[in-house]
Amino acid sequence: MATTNVVDIRPPAELAAHARAFLDKAFPEGAIRRVLLVTPPDGSAELFRPATAHRRRYPNYPAYGLGVIAQHLRTVGVDVHLINLNHVVLEACREAPPEAAFDFDATWQGALRDKIDDFAPDLIGVTCMFTMTHPSLRGVCNYAADFGVPIALGGVHVTNDVEKVLDDIPAASFAFLREADVAIKLFCQVVAGDEDPSALRQVIFSGDGDRLRFLAEARPSAEEMDVIPAYEIMETAELSSHGVMGNFHGFKPRETRFATVLSNRGCRAQCTFCSVRNFNGMAVRQRSVDSVLDEMEMLVDDYGIGHIVWLDDDLLKDHRRAFELFNGMVRRNLDLTWDATNGLIAASCTEEMVRAMADSGCIAVSIGMESGNPAILRQIRKPGTVKNFVAAAEAFRAAPEIHARVFLMIGFPGETLAMIQDTINVSREMDMDWSGITVLQPLPNTPIYDSMVEQGLIQPEVGNTEVRFNAGGYGKQDEYDLGLRLASQDFARAFASIPMDEVPRPDQLNDIWCYMNYHLNFHRLFEETREQKLRQQLMNLSALGDVISPEHGFALYFTGYIQHQLDGRIDPALIARLTRQLGESEYWNDRLRAFGLATRDLETADFKNKHIPRLVPGRLPDDTDGPAHAISS
Repeated sequence: MATTNVVDIRPPAELAAHARAFLDKAFPEGAIRRVLLVTPPDGSAELFRPATAHRRRYPNYPAYGLGVIAQHLRTVGVDVHLINLNHVVLEACREAPPEAAFDFDATWQGALRDKIDDFAPDLIGVTCMFTMTHPSLRGVCNYAADFGVPIALGGVHVTNDVEKVLDDIPAASFAFLREADVAIKLFCQVVAGDEDPSALRQVIFSGDGDRLRFLAEARPSAEEMDVIPAYEIMETAELSSHGVMGNFHGFKPRETRFATVLSNRGCRAQCTFCSVRNFNGMAVRQRSVDSVLDEMEMLVDDYGIGHIVWLDDDLLKDHRRAFELFNGMVRRNLDLTWDATNGLIAASCTEEMVRAMADSGCIAVSIGMESGNPAILRQIRKPGTVKNFVAAAEAFRAAPEIHARVFLMIGFPGETLAMIQDTINVSREMDMDWSGITVLQPLPNTPIYDSMVEQGLIQPEVGNTEVRFNAGGYGKQDEYDLGLRLASQDFARAFASIPMDEVPRPDQLNDIWCYMNYHLNFHRLFEETREQKLRQQLMNLSALGDVISPEHGFALYFTGYIQHQLDGRIDPALIARLTRQLGESEYWNDRLRAFGLATRDLETADFKNKHIPRLVPGRLPDDTDGPAHAISS
């Protein structure tokens, strides 16, 4: 899919002349000697909760793409500084007393002002990954504009919706599309007069009521991809002290230093809800294995990194290369563990591959399934079948040291409750360690987004708060888990009212999510008997109940259950926490009652009646237990 449907029809010579005039005005010294790269805070002051930051819940990823761009700019003589304002905010908040008032905007503004004053950049480049960060992106650009330095935008969100982003952020003079490794070097060379404006690639100029569009591609070659990011300006060793990376931080000791690595770009899949192909193109392009191993070795030796989160969207695309990578990690004796938070394609997860992953330090993965309904899988162009998903789950059962999850998604256009039931049934058959369930959040410039706009299901507004991608501590589900908003006042009654053959309304999807989350993640723990898996789940629930969603009712209850299974006793302090939470939270009191759970179960350590769901008419039909799963009180 094209990044933009707007093209410039001016003759090349005229376009080049306009570009030269634009650049001469923006850079009167005729050169870009210093570039400041900026990562805005993930969220905004309106969304930020200091208590969430203090328990280290918010994501705090390295500015990996900016680190790569910094290295490329250095090859053309540009001095580069980087400021990660997300890290600035999290670090400042966590170092302040919990009871102290925290000024979110003043914190990042002060840090950015000091950096601009000290470094005096010729260009400020600001990146944005997700739609949830758009208000923050706009705020950073508007603040930086007061310093009179040209501003350039880039990143996935900017690429996906560039014309609307530029409309909303007039402070930005330039927008780089897709992978800007080569394009930004060419841009600097054109400014300096070393290249003609006709060499410009993947950049849009915006200002004075006009836009100049240079949309021809300049993807990095294989050699240009073999770049290790500028870790020395990325605060690499400090990031995981103030936030989290990936979905499996709870499986490592708290003091473990995390980092990210990208070994290839792109994905073979064509999922209609995904924007990877918009940004990385249609092919999967790979770095050399030696380059990746050198990077990991440097992270261990120079920065004390103990765990890697792969950024790859298709880590196992080339089986031979994947084996070479994992075997290379073993040969180099890297003191590292790793996870595949972004997800793996099920068909690649053979038993032999899973064993190589485990031997090289893999502790956790996610499998991308999304739906168990064949019609929905075809509709969203998912590169997998139910057979693939079940086979992948079987392969991971042979490596129990790996905590294996499956991604599920609900809320696709035309998806009935019966179709969602297919997803539930396949997930039960797979019996993975956890199901990561989300409600569809359509990204701009993806096939499913365009289709939903055409159907009038969503409004194509930049930063639309109802459809924007939300992640980590800024996600909507966090608000439900924390009891800040209720999915429904009476869950059991609301859930029973959804007909199987109808498409659920958006407001009903949260109740369906709750049903799936309980039955696929928590209720299955009653049947888990493997000590290794019980201990994994204890770490998982501890992270859920202490960091992700404090006092999470299900997490507290099942932590107590697993304690009893492992040690024959339940911590009285845990029972007191659950009792207090049920007394204070209408949300959790309603949910536990709906699923037949109570504090007295922990007090008496009596779980014998919890293993078999009660059956009542009018609920989702269950493929193993009869006509319905019980969710009544």
